[in-house]
Amino acid sequence: MAWTNGSRKYIVTMQHSLQRAVILSSSFWTSIALAGDLSVAGIEITQGWQDASNATTLVAKNATAVRVRIAVTGQTTAQANVDAVLRIYSNGVEIAGSPVYSTNGPITAPITPNTANINDTLNFICLPPQSNDVDFVVTVNPFRTVVETNYANNTFALNNRVFACRKMVDIAYTPVNYTLGGGLPSATVIEPGNGDAFLRGIYKTGDWNYHRSPLAPPILSTDINSTSSTLLNTLSSIRQTTIPAAGYQRPEFIYGWLPGNPFSGNGQAIGIPGDAAFGNTENSRYQRTFAHEIGHCWGLSHNTSLLGTIGFDVEHQLRDPLNIAQVMPTTKKDIMYAGLLTPEAWVASGSYLDCINDARSACSAVDGGENGSGGATDAMDGATSVLRITGVHDHVARSVQLDHAMTNELVVPTADNPRGNVLVESFNADGALLSAVRVDTRGCRESCRDPRHAHRQTPLFVNLPRWVDGREAASIVVREFGARGVSGPSRVLASLVRSQHAPVVDSLELASIAVALGQAVPNPSAMHGPVRLTWNATDLDGDTLVSDLLYSPDGGNAWLPVAVGVQGTTFDFDAADLPASRGASARFRVRVSDGVHTSESETSGASYFGNSAPPDVHVIGPNTQTTFPAGATVVLHGSAWDIDDQLLPESGLTWTSSRDGALGSGRFVVRRNLTVGTHVVTLRGTDSGGLFTEKTITISVTARVYNNGDFDGNSNVGAEDLAVLLNSWGGNGIADLDLDGVVGPADLSMLLGAWN
Repeated sequence: MAWTNGSRKYIVTMQHSLQRAVILSSSFWTSIALAGDLSVAGIEITQGWQDASNATTLVAKNATAVRVRIAVTGQTTAQANVDAVLRIYSNGVEIAGSPVYSTNGPITAPITPNTANINDTLNFICLPPQSNDVDFVVTVNPFRTVVETNYANNTFALNNRVFACRKMVDIAYTPVNYTLGGGLPSATVIEPGNGDAFLRGIYKTGDWNYHRSPLAPPILSTDINSTSSTLLNTLSSIRQTTIPAAGYQRPEFIYGWLPGNPFSGNGQAIGIPGDAAFGNTENSRYQRTFAHEIGHCWGLSHNTSLLGTIGFDVEHQLRDPLNIAQVMPTTKKDIMYAGLLTPEAWVASGSYLDCINDARSACSAVDGGENGSGGATDAMDGATSVLRITGVHDHVARSVQLDHAMTNELVVPTADNPRGNVLVESFNADGALLSAVRVDTRGCRESCRDPRHAHRQTPLFVNLPRWVDGREAASIVVREFGARGVSGPSRVLASLVRSQHAPVVDSLELASIAVALGQAVPNPSAMHGPVRLTWNATDLDGDTLVSDLLYSPDGGNAWLPVAVGVQGTTFDFDAADLPASRGASARFRVRVSDGVHTSESETSGASYFGNSAPPDVHVIGPNTQTTFPAGATVVLHGSAWDIDDQLLPESGLTWTSSRDGALGSGRFVVRRNLTVGTHVVTLRGTDSGGLFTEKTITISVTARVYNNGDFDGNSNVGAEDLAVLLNSWGGNGIADLDLDGVVGPADLSMLLGAWN
């Protein structure tokens, strides 16, 4: 192949200069059949959705499908035994993992291919690098296994594709202990690789760091249909207050999972855009509901869009548990179409591009041009001591029911929204205005199950500076803004005023429930299993009291919330829900609010809190029991998160096969040369302390001839083919017959074995 100057387009000078020769069989040669003429009718490069001109943005280091339509001319019947080979170049250099062999070839190529049928196209899977110049070159019938009238038109190039950098986006999830609905949802339903399958299929970022929250699951003991706003505010509080805690990075989003489907609206987000949402675990709904509510958090509203073009589940993550096909027909509805079941939805252009264009997924200079590190990038400029103001806005009654304000440290105050419909103000003890911010509480009024229905109530969540120029906030006023033709603030919706006396809180004590019951524990000097915190709290003004519980693993340098908005003076949780202390340094703090006043108390002594737990490890793809033909690219995709280390580094994830041994390290490992047979593939995630967790899947590789060693396509493996191999010695490309990435002695041996 040669290049033209300037245009950098391929000039194909030798159509017979493509790919390899692993398995030879007599059936391969006897399959030769007379055809008219084969050529490439078109290529679609997709990561879930793609427009007709292949102009949709693609994200680097994401599993990518290349679907090739074959033109069959000069005959009236479909042509059997058609295959092709794909070569990929970045900035003019063939990438590692190229050439790529199809995942479904050879196919019977129809006269009129329809991309709605998965086997009407030859399909290739790859993992392109970040680049502004990625070229895809496809050659159909590269080894002339089908007799044609013209071999000169078999190669087609699609050049100068852009694969952009996007960072890894962090999303924490938590089961919700819904006592009215059976308690906690199934852990296997919501875990990575299952609960997030739809999300990963349609929203393309550098990857998703979808991991459990480091906090104990929130408890909801009231009807979700009347307290959804309370749950959303709780979730948002958890997200907001993880920043100053034990080095945990604040996730871009947090999502709560309810057992079953007790909420009349399927799920709900705190706002459009927003940072918190919840949803159901009903089998036919939960994967789509999760992606839908995160769509609201991205900033998407409901629509009535159909796909309009064929979609493709590249990693086929939605195969489980509903056996959804990999090809998504044009008649499916967009993810933001309200009230759908999982099989009814995929993603249309607007929703697909919104994620890619969102600032929360953009790479920054600190990413070094790579796909991010998995931490959130909330700016900490302006972080200070704040008053967390939460409540429920009743749009019908035109009122707000405020919760107790609570102080939080190192939080960025809420930014003013010029389109807000509610104004929240703080005043000092003399009535002087300290701060004011507008927020929009209307975004998620429309039900996600039935767009004809509007929720009566939605959440209100604001962080206001506690101190302004040395003056402390003493009262809060919430007003309508821009209501009924009024351009500024109008009706007062709610207020909080600091009472005369602050609450008194003391006697915070920590005790192991197991020890109290006389049960044996592995290490009596450390806290294990169920743990109980108790404290005393009183208020001279008779105000109701609400508490936040905080945990420090390092003697008080950093504080991690254990529970938010606790009513009462006792709280039980499991030691495994918190990171281990750094030696005997665990401390607990209770912060009690009477409305605006807050007071605190800490445990009197430090203790050793729990043993470090092994990391959470999950196989994202492929699904277990998936079958691949020999030579096809297999993308191994995993995740690993640790309560102490957080996101594990690439080196902490290792893959092995029961047949082939070590396969590689990292969240993505690409292999083309798995041996024929059944493989038990094991992903091991190892944390910095040497603790590890393993997950396994079983996949099968079936025999297939995908390269016969006849590189020049003259129906004979001979000297010309040897010359091609020697010319590429030490590199990659078509002569890499054993698919190990380097042309070398093993490839020479295989070629000589096929010599005829």
